[in-house]
Amino acid sequence: MTRTDDEIRAIVKASVEETLLALGIDTDEPLEAQKDFQHLRAWRTSSETVKRQGLMTAVGILITGLLGLIYLAVRGGP
Repeated sequence: MTRTDDEIRAIVKASVEETLLALGIDTDEPLEAQKDFQHLRAWRTSSETVKRQGLMTAVGILITGLLGLIYLAVRGGP
């Protein structure tokens, strides 16, 4: 059984649309899906920025505390 190129394209198109719909992506409005993905990317990058800044702050606090302990030890304590 041989299929024409148009039949194969129709089968592939239907399969892709069915898969995207199963994933919750409306194939009738591709621009809306693009906006959703753009929003998700912005959310991910801002989350990564917050994590990075939080880590930098934690390291800064630890280093400041360590330097304070060293200063008190050198100075002779309270």
